[in-house]
Amino acid sequence: MAAPGEAAAVAAPSQPEMAAGSAASAVVLPERLQRREAERQQGVERQRQKKEAQVVKEEQSEFFLAAFAREREAVEALLAAGTLEEAAARLQALQKLLTGSVRFLAPYEVRQGQETVARLQGDLAARRQQLQPKKKFGSTPSGFPLESRLFPLSAPASLSHRNRNGVTAFSL
Repeated sequence: MAAPGEAAAVAAPSQPEMAAGSAASAVVLPERLQRREAERQQGVERQRQKKEAQVVKEEQSEFFLAAFAREREAVEALLAAGTLEEAAARLQALQKLLTGSVRFLAPYEVRQGQETVARLQGDLAARRQQLQPKKKFGSTPSGFPLESRLFPLSAPASLSHRNRNGVTAFSL
């Protein structure tokens, strides 16, 4: 058997050996952690790319805003030019674009789009009203104003008679 001093030396490693072993494990541990971190970063990057691939170009706010602005300007130009039927068709397409984009737009952008469409619809209605021929108020299809037929300025006595109530009536 070994002496009691030898057993203690064998059982407990010396300080330099312990320092060398922990340094080796300290070097191994960060390498393993670094490898895991790199794998995690790659996984995150793959997920981001996968998500970006799923997003359609038309479902981006910038695309919508550009398309909406182009269509709005076209409708305004058509309203100014007086081509109301084409302006109405483009306005309907503009409303359809807004309706289809509601699910990916911010609430503020949706509200702004709705207000713009409502304003353009009001402008279209006003322009239609402006271009409609004006009605001739108080006239009949025969061309004579209604008042001159009901109350002639001078009626011959032979055309007038009194009714049962004593009111003078004129027959034409």
